[in-house]
Amino acid sequence: MLIAGCTVSQQAGGVETRGFLGVYSKLKPGEPSEAALIYRNPNVDWRKYDKFMIDPVKIWDMGNESLVLRNQGPGVMRIRSAITEAQQSKPILDSITTVVPQARLLSGAKRLTFGTNSFVGSASVEAEVTDSQTGEVLVAGVDRRAGGKTLKGVRNSWDDVEISFKFWADRFAYRLCMAKGKEYCVPPE
Repeated sequence: MLIAGCTVSQQAGGVETRGFLGVYSKLKPGEPSEAALIYRNPNVDWRKYDKFMIDPVKIWDMGNESLVLRNQGPGVMRIRSAITEAQQSKPILDSITTVVPQARLLSGAKRLTFGTNSFVGSASVEAEVTDSQTGEVLVAGVDRRAGGKTLKGVRNSWDDVEISFKFWADRFAYRLCMAKGKEYCVPPE
């Protein structure tokens, strides 16, 4: 059981852009605690924003998107995001490659080569936050996460994807809290 006590979700290698964002030329590799690719507008005063306008999350297939703007106004951030990949795990094989030492070693080798362990679920997102009035990009990112080799949630084939979504939401809330200079910011787990 000690061998199965690793991270529930981890950043995965091989992130690809899918055409949802408009600022790809500004994206740079992020630090380990950030999105894989990220852009931060250095001139943003985050304290002036006190409202959100959240667009419905898109399931992005490189198709066209119609922009619908509403609730524009001063101090309003517009959040756009798209799920660009969602791959469920293979629970039985994931369990075997978590518990059997030789299979775990091969799974680790796959992670080094392809960016994810064997038989885990994965998800990718693209997201941006803009000023709702000007359309100026405040921050944008592309990230991919995959399940770690743990037995937690292994019976639910979509657990790794759900954990990734929760991680991104928690990390966004934390980063925004820090940017606004709050004192009670809770870092994501």
